Amino acid sequence: MKHFENDIQTTLEKALLKYDLSPVEFSFLHYLYDQYDSKASLLEIKDSLKLSSAAVSRMAVRLESKDCRPIVRYHSDDNQKAVCLKITESGIAFFKKTSKVVDESLNKSFASEDFQDLRDMILATNTQTE
Repeated sequence: MKHFENDIQTTLEKALLKYDLSPVEFSFLHYLYDQYDSKASLLEIKDSLKLSSAAVSRMAVRLESKDCRPIVRYHSDDNQKAVCLKITESGIAFFKKTSKVVDESLNKSFASEDFQDLRDMILATNTQTE
């Protein structure tokens, strides 16, 4: 299973390379995109993605500096100390474009014979233990 996970990670890295985006940065944008108002605090993103505060801050700076400006930083009206991020309209378009590439890569990986064999092995193991 670990081998398959590493293969997927490598496939996603290669697919997102042409967008100068890492899989974790894609997850960062995905989190913002999925929010009702497309906003979140750095703390919410940190907790959701299980990353350090420093890693989230570095990613925010990297994403803010991209040509398409996918996110903007602001301070919460409720708490001026809280740093928040919002995905921009260009960020939504960028996310949707990269999301198609990620979906295609994942669909291909999950349709592979290796994955099907792994799935069958796991299902057989689960059936034996019941």
